[in-house]
Amino acid sequence: MQKIMRHCALVVVSATALLLVACCGPRGWVMEPSAPAQPWRAEPAPAPEMETSRMNLSADAVFAFGKSDIASISDEGRDQLDRLVARLQRIRDVRAVHLIGYTDRIGSDGYNDTLSRRRAEAVRSYLVAHGVSDAMITTEGRGAADPLVACPDLSGSRLRACLAPNRRVAVSIVAMRHIER
Repeated sequence: MQKIMRHCALVVVSATALLLVACCGPRGWVMEPSAPAQPWRAEPAPAPEMETSRMNLSADAVFAFGKSDIASISDEGRDQLDRLVARLQRIRDVRAVHLIGYTDRIGSDGYNDTLSRRRAEAVRSYLVAHGVSDAMITTEGRGAADPLVACPDLSGSRLRACLAPNRRVAVSIVAMRHIER
């Protein structure tokens, strides 16, 4: 029995020695210094950036002259508003939509301020009715402020036609732009 135990011990020692030689390679047990292990760190994702895009809706195309209610929106105006709704739905992460109504200089300041505010509110109502979140939309009326054209020395229908670019609803869309690596 003792002989069998010695034989088993010899086999185990021999097998261990063979494994050590095989694992160490031809140079034997030589420890080479290595660079200290660095913990793995994921690179932080780039911070998304705010991006604002702007567009003007022609108030003359959207509303009849001097009007501001949804019922007076023209077919061309509905097309413009539908394109705006589609654009808002395509943008991945819209944070805010700011609508600013403007008028031309024809009429009193009080009338123009009210008309511009009501036009911005009408556009808001249209957007909300077509699925855009009410919580992200703000409106403002600025009346005849910030004109795009001046049209000096004109009167009547020529003045009204010339001032058309000033009658608008400016749309600012604020969205997060995600940067791809």
